[in-house]
Amino acid sequence: MRQAEKRDLTLVVNIITEAFIDNPSVNSVIAPNAKHKKRRIEGLAKYVFLTAFARKGVYISTDETGVAVCYRYNAKKESVSDYWNQAVLAIGTIGLRNVFKVLKRDAYIKSKRQADGNFLYFWFLGVKDSGKGNGAAYELQKAIFEEAEKMGLPIYLETSIAKNYRVYKRFGFEPYHIWKTEGICNELWFMRKLNYVN
Repeated sequence: MRQAEKRDLTLVVNIITEAFIDNPSVNSVIAPNAKHKKRRIEGLAKYVFLTAFARKGVYISTDETGVAVCYRYNAKKESVSDYWNQAVLAIGTIGLRNVFKVLKRDAYIKSKRQADGNFLYFWFLGVKDSGKGNGAAYELQKAIFEEAEKMGLPIYLETSIAKNYRVYKRFGFEPYHIWKTEGICNELWFMRKLNYVN
């Protein structure tokens, strides 16, 4: 595993797009019934990369088929470039008609996390179909856990996939909130792994 470099943008966007094309939570963020679904998910993936890269939180598996996006949540205050990336996301990916719904959703999600922001936020873990079963996900997950242990920080995440929820539970994450909504993403599980806290 290695930390991503700026030149890895296209690789990371491709991995996230392939891995999350049918993810309910991701699809609830882009404009509903988007004509250009793949292009919009690529826009979201670019936003994810730029936001997490600025916080040193993008990791690529050794075989370059998997990516983990995980960073210390309070590591960096939002900057002008963050606001610019958010504007590009709102206009080009979310769609202006959908932006207030997404902002409200985002505010609700953030309100359920640890208030001081002193945790690792495990935003995305995705593997291309060609890398599934080759250990890329395990390699990335293990590295994130080692980082959390070294820093003595809990890990927080959300998932809208029941299968992922069960996998995260096996890895020691505990659910602390379930958000039942209407639409594409009917349930969002809020999970945390606290056993790294000093």
